[in-house]
Amino acid sequence: MCGRATLTFEELMELEDFLNAIDGGQLPSLLDSNVGYHNYNAPPASVLPGCFLAEDGKRILEPMYWWFMKWKSKDGKPNFKYSTFNARADSLLTSKLWKSVILDPSARCIIPLSGYYEFSGTKGNKTPHYFHPVGQKFFAAAGLCSPISPNDNMKSFTIITTEPNDVQEPIHDRMPALLLPDEFEDWLNPDHSTDYILDMIRPYPNDGMESYIVSKEVNSTKNNHPGLLQKADLFG
Repeated sequence: MCGRATLTFEELMELEDFLNAIDGGQLPSLLDSNVGYHNYNAPPASVLPGCFLAEDGKRILEPMYWWFMKWKSKDGKPNFKYSTFNARADSLLTSKLWKSVILDPSARCIIPLSGYYEFSGTKGNKTPHYFHPVGQKFFAAAGLCSPISPNDNMKSFTIITTEPNDVQEPIHDRMPALLLPDEFEDWLNPDHSTDYILDMIRPYPNDGMESYIVSKEVNSTKNNHPGLLQKADLFG
């Protein structure tokens, strides 16, 4: 599963160029114009940039809430009993929650990430591993979004997960479904059938990513600084 992520960039143009998308006008509220955007430890219920296809065919970047909401609750918050920050690819067509969503082409989105963490070990003694792309600055996670979130005029989203590749498998039995750049257009294209786009969900190429152990500071979401990305000194 994918439950902790990073995203850093100096200028919004970096995301726009990577996704061939334009800012929908709300992203500057997330950014510090002097230092760009740097989130080194984003958990579910964070707000992150997401990309979707607008009715006019343009790819739009907007802030999105990381916890999918299908219905508006009485208190306006997600039902945290259900972990809808991820959606298993193998249950999208069988789950009562996800079937109607995956059948709706307008729900497809792409979530850019600089990397993500997974944890090995037992509860109370978890070791964080950082996974990051090779050959490009960002990953592009296949997601599904909803027009409903706790924040006014903001979408919510989930990241689809799939079987692990050889890099991921020793640490966790699921990984985010990561798209290659030449797959962005197909994933967002509303003319493609559900079967077509589900065929795109597969483990990411082994040579497209690397991982290493980082500090256990990552285990607490209160910690959010560049040092979290440094390789851990296992002998210190």
